[in-house]
Amino acid sequence: MSPDPKDSITPTPRERELMMLIARGMQNKNIAYELKISENTVRAHIGNIMRKYRLQNRTQIAIIYALKTAPLSLRRDRTRSGADPASVKPAQALAQTPRVTTAPESPSRPQPLVHPVGQDTQDRGQATGIK
Repeated sequence: MSPDPKDSITPTPRERELMMLIARGMQNKNIAYELKISENTVRAHIGNIMRKYRLQNRTQIAIIYALKTAPLSLRRDRTRSGADPASVKPAQALAQTPRVTTAPESPSRPQPLVHPVGQDTQDRGQATGIK
């Protein structure tokens, strides 16, 4: 199987800057202000990045940036097949990301952090500093 030509693509320093700012969640106007360029130039750079990597949206740009800049130990974890981390495509990275499960909601009310007045007065005095 021949290597994907996208694997050898490297972003320009300016594209790398844009990718970092997109990964930080910045909007085009804020990126333009930060880099002292126009919003049209920001849009052009983003379009170039998306074409170069065949991406669909800004989230995928952030994923590519994260994969290319993650510490080696994390990149190894994300690429279970042993492939070069830079060659992992956004869809693959998302598929390999462990899903976060949330704890089921408790049917009972949460317990108060401080004892109500009149209950367990010894603890209440210690918690408030009143003796």
